[in-house]
Amino acid sequence: MTAVDPVPADPFPADPFSAEPLPVDPTIAGRLDQLHADLTGHGAYDLGFPGATDLPDMTAVARFDRLLLNNVGHPYAAGGAYRLHTKVVEHEVVQFVADLVHAPLDNRHGYVTTGSTESNLWALWQARQHLPGAAVFASTAAHYSIAKNAELLGMRLYLIPADDRGEIRYDLLRTAVTEHRRRRRGAGAIVVATIGTTMTEAVDDVLLIDEALAGVDAAQRWIHADAALAGIPLALCDPLTRPGFTFADGVHSFAVSGHKFLATPFPCGIVVALADRHTGRGSITYTAAPDSTITGSRSGHAPLWLWYLLRYWGLPGLRGRAVAARDLAGYTERQLHGIGWPAWRAQEHAFTVVFPRPPQHFLDRWPLATDDRGNAHVVCMPGKTRDLIDRFVTDLAHVLKGAVSLPNSIAC
Repeated sequence: MTAVDPVPADPFPADPFSAEPLPVDPTIAGRLDQLHADLTGHGAYDLGFPGATDLPDMTAVARFDRLLLNNVGHPYAAGGAYRLHTKVVEHEVVQFVADLVHAPLDNRHGYVTTGSTESNLWALWQARQHLPGAAVFASTAAHYSIAKNAELLGMRLYLIPADDRGEIRYDLLRTAVTEHRRRRRGAGAIVVATIGTTMTEAVDDVLLIDEALAGVDAAQRWIHADAALAGIPLALCDPLTRPGFTFADGVHSFAVSGHKFLATPFPCGIVVALADRHTGRGSITYTAAPDSTITGSRSGHAPLWLWYLLRYWGLPGLRGRAVAARDLAGYTERQLHGIGWPAWRAQEHAFTVVFPRPPQHFLDRWPLATDDRGNAHVVCMPGKTRDLIDRFVTDLAHVLKGAVSLPNSIAC
């Protein structure tokens, strides 16, 4: 009698979400355990890069993790037959940011991006559509994505020197714009204002940029605020105490990161622009929505997390986090002065404390961003603590005393 092979288990159970999970290979589990331990260890020395770490309990949105959420196409379009998206909350996220930076109620558009590089690319793309042949002007302290995006879009870029703090030189901007328009017979000008530079958190004042563009007709200018780092914290300040950078001050588009101040555990961003300057590419039959974004498929999880975080904290909570981060930056600056190490902040609202680059054996423990002028910095984002700063300063004091090795440090 011939043996009969057993019938294999159905690989597609009726309800895959209720199926028993497959056993995890011990090798895979070991790799993941080691990776988690390594990353957690790195986090105990994370002061050199801008990411908030005070993420609240996200159990409320964890139930969506096993759903593919795709916000394909125009953020305000329903999406035709496809229903697994979170555009309804994406719209609310965009509206929250638009309100915060005073975008006109009847003249706003935007969406949740993969991060500020995409946001900047989209803003420059919109500006190029509106002002064909216009050049882009940005400071030498602008984010590297500006030069990359200008190259991708085939746009002429003029880099304007920044001052010692990292703020654009408005006098040199005026000269460069005037000369470009003389040579190109009145061509438009697209200016990128950096609202919180990567290294010093300097802020380009849009009101002063507007003055530098005095010879450019309003219809021939576009000011984009790359506010990835400092946009939301500054928007929470008294307008009389901060530089201009909102739509009320003259910007046409605005970009902010979600994974910096807002503390999402993955990169994302929000871009907002004046709707009457927005140009799409027509409706796509497959998506039943205009092709108005850089990417086609877009994460539906990022808007959901952003929506929950904004609802969780609200304006009072966001403002309190910003105040606490600035207080910690002031504490850090004083502690560094206390051990005889120069330190400074580019503006009174900055979370970033700048100082001379420490020796390499110190940086081997404390990985800090550095620049070609010999500076390093720490960024006192929400979630960082005085205990962490005290460990940092204690280790630096050992180095300044000539120690060639650092004492054992206890992780936070």
